[in-house]
Amino acid sequence: MAELVTSTAGATVDGVLRLTGEGFTPVEGYQVTVTRTAGGLRYDVLTPAGDQLSWTAPEVGAQLDAGLGADAAPRVRVGGRRSSPAAEGRSEPDVARGRTLILGGARSGKSTAAERLLADTPDTLYVATGGDGSSDPEWADRIAKHRERRPASWGLAETIDLVPLLEPDGPPLLIDCLTLWLARTMDACDIWDHPENLPAVEQRIDDLAAAWSGTPRLVVAVSNEVGSGVVPGDAGTRLFRDLMGRVNATISRESDTVLWCVAGRTVAL
Repeated sequence: MAELVTSTAGATVDGVLRLTGEGFTPVEGYQVTVTRTAGGLRYDVLTPAGDQLSWTAPEVGAQLDAGLGADAAPRVRVGGRRSSPAAEGRSEPDVARGRTLILGGARSGKSTAAERLLADTPDTLYVATGGDGSSDPEWADRIAKHRERRPASWGLAETIDLVPLLEPDGPPLLIDCLTLWLARTMDACDIWDHPENLPAVEQRIDDLAAAWSGTPRLVVAVSNEVGSGVVPGDAGTRLFRDLMGRVNATISRESDTVLWCVAGRTVAL
């Protein structure tokens, strides 16, 4: 199934075909039809696998090739883009610049979206916060599948000690995920048996937010949005849900880009 990842910079199909408000660069095997609409440029894409998808980009003023001028027919097939004088010398925004937070539910596609954002940076350090899976075969299988799809050149750090990674300059970081970071941090603070240790967890959240805000690195973090369902029936789960909401909101405020994944689609918040 084709995957469309959208952001304020445009959209990417299957991680290879880039669509923007100015046009697109052709990719072999992808058939693209562009329609000028009141809302911008609508792209209808047929992928090599036969999947069809559509996306509309707000037009930013550049004129497209193949007769997309003001007097052009309303529906045309084009094969590329040409920048306008207004666009000359202007750098195109990149969603994976600075600090990016990707939110979503279970199996929403958020980890895949994060990996694709950094697919072209061979020195990325993947930060796994969920442990090595040595005590859980099912979890170990999940970890193995994640490893198989990541670039072989990426480094790996299995830790929840994120502040020392965020503070110095260095290669890009992909943190997957903040939800497991929180769960293991709560375990480390023994909050389940000693709820009076809550301030220690809150301090670690604040320390993480400060390091995230000031990091000189390119960073992408994945986190689960767990507060959209039924209110949990026990106090411990409610506490985790509330703290997860605090982590997401705190990190979001200090991020340059926040993306939301649902049903394999990604939209900018």
